[in-house]
Amino acid sequence: MPTANHALCAAEVNGSWNVYVFGGITTGLTNADIHRNAYRYEVSSDTWFSLPDVPDTLGKIAASASVVGDTAYVIGGYHVFNGAPFELSSNRVHRLNLVTNTWMADGAPVPVAIDDQVQVVWRDSLIYVVTGWSNTTNVANVQVYDPAHNSWSVATPVPNNNQYRAFGAGGVLIGDTIIYHGGASTAGNFPAQDRVRTGVIDAASPLTIDWLPAVTGGQGARYRAGPAVVDGRPTWIGGSAISYNYDALAYAGGAVVPPATAILQWNGTTMTTVGTTPTNVMDQRAIAAIGGNELVVAGGIGLQRAVLDSVWMVSTNPTHISELVLANPSLYPNPAYAMVTVHWPSATGPMEWVVRDAQGRTVASGRGQGPTVSIVFGDRPTGLYTVHLSTGYRTWTGRLIKTNE
Repeated sequence: MPTANHALCAAEVNGSWNVYVFGGITTGLTNADIHRNAYRYEVSSDTWFSLPDVPDTLGKIAASASVVGDTAYVIGGYHVFNGAPFELSSNRVHRLNLVTNTWMADGAPVPVAIDDQVQVVWRDSLIYVVTGWSNTTNVANVQVYDPAHNSWSVATPVPNNNQYRAFGAGGVLIGDTIIYHGGASTAGNFPAQDRVRTGVIDAASPLTIDWLPAVTGGQGARYRAGPAVVDGRPTWIGGSAISYNYDALAYAGGAVVPPATAILQWNGTTMTTVGTTPTNVMDQRAIAAIGGNELVVAGGIGLQRAVLDSVWMVSTNPTHISELVLANPSLYPNPAYAMVTVHWPSATGPMEWVVRDAQGRTVASGRGQGPTVSIVFGDRPTGLYTVHLSTGYRTWTGRLIKTNE
């Protein structure tokens, strides 16, 4: 189902990589569209499976999911009501057994209910819940969950000011170092931030964190961008430059917020733009790592508040993004000689296409009416081509092999 503001994680189970999606908000973007649905994506078979609903009383958004051992931990999030208290942060810790795909009893509750937090796993043993929103304000808390003992501890908090406290920030852990960027502060209309914060965990005393001075990134603010580690560096995919409520309308003024396309990367001293996404996407909050060189970007919000069901595979060596074929576009035959048919089940309106050769040169282009268009290229040399499709709010790129007969 189209979903955004969901908890997402990945795990290798019995030698097979899986991506998990928990809760979120679907098309409509009202509080009635917040759900408890849960899904598992099996990468090897390119197949989605339904899981039992998240075991909470109501749907929720802005939770985070982490994997330790053979269990996924879905922590925090918030519920939305039509009346007071309107929004309520959660202290729940839901535990999914990844071998049996069944929910266990909840873990010990989070001491300070939390949502929209930064969440990372240290040495496959401790889950760090860093800053975030708790009911009425951003908090400086760093709460640490020990799955082995089902217990919570308090680590060194972030500095108690708007340079560090944030909701909707994206963070990663590299070695013993937490790096998070962006998010919204508690100033008027919750402005999005362009700050990189770094905390070094003391390996001998993991509840001790040395928080370094916050640094301006220089490539613009980011809110709810997807964090990942690429080439050993913190990287943020998509997100937005403007903070917004769960309905994708800006806190300041209520306008529709457009997603960013820049892929940002921090080298320890400088933030640079290392690429762009082939589609506009925000409201990710997490990117799933599936092995050493691949990431999965699933769902989110696109242009004009469109809630997405798209799934993108990101190869990080080199960085290249192409959408998987999941009830999405297919090319046939492939390899092809003179003509290829493109079928995109969800594209029922106008569809533009561009074919480029291995050097990136455009060799053919056109426009058709979805969901099926035909591309004739019989006069082109044999070799590898890419086909780029666009419906105006979604894009896709696929490979095409041209044969000589």
